[in-house]
Amino acid sequence: MVGQFMEKADCNMVDKMTKQALKNEEVWEIEKHELIMEKDQLRARWRFSQSCCNALQSIVKNELEEKKRVWIVVVCLIGTLVAMLFGVILEMK
Repeated sequence: MVGQFMEKADCNMVDKMTKQALKNEEVWEIEKHELIMEKDQLRARWRFSQSCCNALQSIVKNELEEKKRVWIVVVCLIGTLVAMLFGVILEMK
C-alpha cells in the first residue's frame, strides 16, 4: 500500500513537473517572440538614426561649402578693392 502511495505521489510529481515544463516552454516562446519584435524595432530605429545622421552631415557639408564660396567672393572683392586703390594712388602720382 505504501508502495502504491509512493508510486502515485511520483506520478503526481511527474505530472506537475510536466505541466510546469509546458508552461515554461510557452513563456519562453512568448519571450522569444517579444525579443524578436524588439530586435526588429531596434533595427528600424538604427536605420532611421543612420538616415537622420546622413541627412544632417549632408546639410552641414553643404553649408560649409557655401560659407567657403562666400569667403572666396569676399577675399576676391577685397583684392579687387586693394588693386583699385593702388591704381588710384598710382594715377595720382
